[in-house]
Amino acid sequence: MNDIYKYEGKIILNRKMTKVLRGSVTDWLYEFAPTHFISIQLPTNQRSVNLEKSVNRLKDIMKTFEKSLSPRHWHRKHLIFICFAEKKPGSWHFHLFLKNDRYTEEKLMSRIEYTAKKYKFSDTVIDIEPITYTPDRVFYYGNKELVADINGKFNSFRVILSTYLFNISSKHAQTIQKQAQNNENLKDLNL
Repeated sequence: MNDIYKYEGKIILNRKMTKVLRGSVTDWLYEFAPTHFISIQLPTNQRSVNLEKSVNRLKDIMKTFEKSLSPRHWHRKHLIFICFAEKKPGSWHFHLFLKNDRYTEEKLMSRIEYTAKKYKFSDTVIDIEPITYTPDRVFYYGNKELVADINGKFNSFRVILSTYLFNISSKHAQTIQKQAQNNENLKDLNL
């Protein structure tokens, strides 16, 4: 992660390729089918211009959240998410697209509140909303800082997969996805 700022500086924006990139990412998000949109903007005293430091803070917050949902073996019941890092002057913040396939809305909300209280965050630090409407707008909002050059190279360091963040093996990630699919199949049978 040391060369990310240099890498970001190398990209010469190509509007046509950027539009293609953002469209592809939006298609990817549709295929992923997230259920919730989470914004995390760290408190002023914890913000950093260093992405690695900010990502480590994000990791701590999301790990606390996931452990509060399932204390024992939380990584086996991991809720997969795709995160987009966004930089404002002086700090990084994050937009996450979470795929919830096992917890009630009330439990998710209460665990987000628990996480915020544990870190003594104000109400503006973590915001979670269900994606209940056409997600185009929220998908665009999440990937608006992705840019591409004429060769299709883009600032991929801004896209953080939860399995990468928590170092969950791809085999384990496939198991999680199979469990999610089984849960969906069971829901269909109950209708």
